[in-house]
Amino acid sequence: MSLLFPRGAGLAAAILALGLWGARAEETLQELVHRGPELAGLEAAGLVVEQMELTLGAQNSSLKYRIVNPTAAPARTNVTFPLPEIDFSDPDAAWSIPGADPVNYIGLAATVDQKPAPLAVTQSAFVDGKDVTAALRRSGLPLVPIGFFHDKLAALTADARARLVKDRLIAENGVDQAGNPIYAPRWSVRGAATRTLDLAPGQGALLDFRFRSSVGVARDSVLREPLRSSKELAAEVERRRADYCLDRAFLAGVDKMVSAAAARRSAAQEAAALPPEEALAADTPKKPQPVVRIFPEANVAELQERHIAFDLGAGAPAAPVRQFRLVVDKGKPTRLVSFCLADLKKISPTAFEMRAADFRPTGLLRVLLLGPKD
Repeated sequence: MSLLFPRGAGLAAAILALGLWGARAEETLQELVHRGPELAGLEAAGLVVEQMELTLGAQNSSLKYRIVNPTAAPARTNVTFPLPEIDFSDPDAAWSIPGADPVNYIGLAATVDQKPAPLAVTQSAFVDGKDVTAALRRSGLPLVPIGFFHDKLAALTADARARLVKDRLIAENGVDQAGNPIYAPRWSVRGAATRTLDLAPGQGALLDFRFRSSVGVARDSVLREPLRSSKELAAEVERRRADYCLDRAFLAGVDKMVSAAAARRSAAQEAAALPPEEALAADTPKKPQPVVRIFPEANVAELQERHIAFDLGAGAPAAPVRQFRLVVDKGKPTRLVSFCLADLKKISPTAFEMRAADFRPTGLLRVLLLGPKD
């Protein structure tokens, strides 16, 4: 964690402190942490996880499991898939939600043996560890406060809002143009999707979960020069090195993007300043010149960071997964990608694969995608 700036606002606060760009616009600085289903219940029922395949992408992700019942008895168990927890006391939390459904907010869908498998989704809200779900529902407020949440809050009576403030469910967060208080939620939401799985003796099933990725997006990067060499941003840079296992090749790729964009902008400015006849002559092909690395203060390459996080250990089976496959797809060939796993194989212009046998999923996998804005 940065010692200079809080993690949730580190990049924005740091770059603002250096005066390199103005107020934030549409970036998300903290992604939600995805995870897989709780598999302990399957093991308790005597089932075995033979295969696991995780695919992470900038828009959509998926989890596939091959589950087998090796016993001589039929097995029935519930498969519970927790949704990422969202802490709405963070004012940027709503920007991390990838879906539009306030209940199934990651758009989780499932199939069993390629047939649709409806999920039962539940939600609960908590403040300081206390369940406040009933209080919010009595107030008519959505547990996931997106859409017209503030209109619904404004429609409550003054006494109802005062009770919510007293119970620490909401807190004042400034005033509007008319001088009326603006309130922000203080609760966190936990959701879970559940599906019953029945397997006959010796039967296997393919469980396929698909969901929209929560992607943290920052419209600049401390990994570009001259920011990377700034003493004020040293802690942020080192945190990224540790979180994403950045190597020299990755940073060289960043420098190449920035320098090429700066050279293009410089050439365009020079051409625009020339008289028409000189501009025509300037278009004549010339002998290639040595590349000069240019690193301007401004983000001329319009670089953006995208962050994806997946907790490999959460809900993982106690026994090793016999066959494990991970695919990370960066989405565009022009993007750079880095994350902390070894033995990777490039399988397409945008995707990288890791395979392992008798694998124990563990730890938090963080993926960094870096490239020009869309």
